[in-house]
Amino acid sequence: MIVEGRSFSSHERNCVFLNTGAAAAAKGRFANISAVSGLDYPDDARAVALVDWDHDGDQDMWVTNRNAPRLRLMRNDAPRTNHFLALRLEGNGKTTSRDAIGARVEVVLKNPQPETADQPKSIKTLRAGEGFLAQSSKWLHFGLGAAKAIDKVIVHWPGGELEQFVGLDVDHRYRLSQGSGTPQDVTAPIRKTKLVPSIQKIESSTQVARIPLVELLPAPKTPYTDFNGKKHDLKTKSGRLLLVNLWASWCAPCQTELREFSQRYDEMQAKGIDVLALSVDGLGKGPSTRANAARLVSSRKFPFSTGEATEALVNDFQQLHNLHIPLNSKLPLPSSFLIDRQGRLAVIYKGPVSVDTLLEDIGHSEGDHLERIGRSAALAGEPIRHPEVERAAVKASVALQVQFGLGLQNSGKTAQAAGLYLDALKLDPNNSSAHHFLGLIRHNEGREAEAIKHLGEAVRIKPDYALAHNSFGIALLGKGETDLAIKHFQQALQFQPGYAAAHNSLGVVFYRQKNYVDAIENYHQALRSEPDWASTHKNLGLGLQGLATSLLGQPFQVQNGHPDHATMHAALGNARRDRGEIAEAAGHYQWALNLNPDLPPALNNLAWIRATHPTAELRDGAQAVELAERCCKLSNYQMNGTLDTLAAAYAEVGRFDDAIRWQIKAIELAGTADASELKIPLEAYRAGKPLRK
Repeated sequence: MIVEGRSFSSHERNCVFLNTGAAAAAKGRFANISAVSGLDYPDDARAVALVDWDHDGDQDMWVTNRNAPRLRLMRNDAPRTNHFLALRLEGNGKTTSRDAIGARVEVVLKNPQPETADQPKSIKTLRAGEGFLAQSSKWLHFGLGAAKAIDKVIVHWPGGELEQFVGLDVDHRYRLSQGSGTPQDVTAPIRKTKLVPSIQKIESSTQVARIPLVELLPAPKTPYTDFNGKKHDLKTKSGRLLLVNLWASWCAPCQTELREFSQRYDEMQAKGIDVLALSVDGLGKGPSTRANAARLVSSRKFPFSTGEATEALVNDFQQLHNLHIPLNSKLPLPSSFLIDRQGRLAVIYKGPVSVDTLLEDIGHSEGDHLERIGRSAALAGEPIRHPEVERAAVKASVALQVQFGLGLQNSGKTAQAAGLYLDALKLDPNNSSAHHFLGLIRHNEGREAEAIKHLGEAVRIKPDYALAHNSFGIALLGKGETDLAIKHFQQALQFQPGYAAAHNSLGVVFYRQKNYVDAIENYHQALRSEPDWASTHKNLGLGLQGLATSLLGQPFQVQNGHPDHATMHAALGNARRDRGEIAEAAGHYQWALNLNPDLPPALNNLAWIRATHPTAELRDGAQAVELAERCCKLSNYQMNGTLDTLAAAYAEVGRFDDAIRWQIKAIELAGTADASELKIPLEAYRAGKPLRK
């Protein structure tokens, strides 16, 4: 949902509903008390946990939000006139966990008053989760109303034991230990901590965003052009920062921003910031042309470098933006990107950025990861320095580096991608994805020793990594280690059944071994998952030609160099049939129909086998009828050979009247020359017998 840029629906106030109980006027409905409760904040609230935080006998709320404030304590200060009981359970650690999760507790009142006589039983279950992303206190809180005495508490422990506790008083807190039978009073005094309510500051809506980045990825090295058409590399000067600014001549905020850059450029230069202002005029469907931008630059005589952005450069910055901000929203104009002294993207500015803001951001990329988190947070605060937090930060950094590297690798920038994978492995040597993708690059570079090393590490670290097993197998196959390669292809399929790449790889191995049948089977398996995979279609054609050569003694003839795989399968089916290999023939006819469901020879020949073969395992009357009917429809029931098959199919399923009718029609279409052979089945059908051949 986030990646698709859809709304979190965060503009809804919190709601609170009151159970009205048996009040006649309420008619069994809940009452909306959101406003009077004080809880109806316009927060993007996510979770609520209940606890008697101040030990005053009523429950308070901790609420977490996605926006500011991230955490609220809503203390219940309503006057309390009724009584309560709070219980903390402790299991024996054998039949019940120490936290006693799953225990069911019933509080039985002594001498209930008339006003509580109809009160439902006070029963609660201790759970390890209270709604979305929440865990309330493990203290079970019972509201007792006007009741002043407790008869007993009954605990149904998760292990199956039932235990009673007596001697409990209202308005107390007790620990109930399994097997003790005696409540332990742990009543604590009311907390007197003075809390100062904070005032929520709601920021005004704006179209301008400053986005300091926590993870520092290399800026794109995509070239741009100057207004004379000459290409230049996008790179920073040694020890200086670079602000890449995207603008258009028709954009008024862009011109205002460029004017400020011009007026204060000496100040920016003194602080080590260079500016490269790139026009996007003429790209996409914008309202302006490159000539408009050239005229503006010529008239203004900017003191900083200018040029024209290419679509590739804009796309690269858009992809970098999307990696950090997973909403996939299109970059606005103006947009600017502050690249630090090491060539890393440090800050993204969407909308105009002031020079004062730029000067404040000069040192953003300095310091460690947690310091950047503190500087990047929208809310003031201190990052938590803890080993688990630091491990999570490293994991997030490595994941982003690998994701960015894969994007570069897919766009052909393999050297940059390899550098990112190496940086990722310095932070986390056990990142299987970085090893895998780096191994692929090294394999394509012909550096097989390194490729095998990294691919081997990928499957060692993550044994169920199907993609890496396939890549490892390809690298091993290149070294001639065929048996080991097959093992890894098979492991890839074990962990990811139907994985097209692994089936294709196995097909290649079997083809090289002249095991054309298994090669063809694997190519078909691959095409079931990836029907449009061109390389597998090509491999299938080669496999079919290899098998045809071995069966027919000569290559299968194709038209214009483009094999019709369905027709090739049908021809191979005929060759198998003529050799008496009927099961294999049926397989080829079925493959042909998978590729071309309306191929008449395959329809007719497979229907004949399913209708007439003496072996029961090869017969299938229902399929025979379906295939024969489809075949006859293609010829408008005007071919005697297909009608002969249709009659045999009807006879196989016991529809002898239909079999007789269509066999007579086949005899009529055949004429006197071929009628004698067609009359033999007719007699069998009239005798109520299916045909066997």
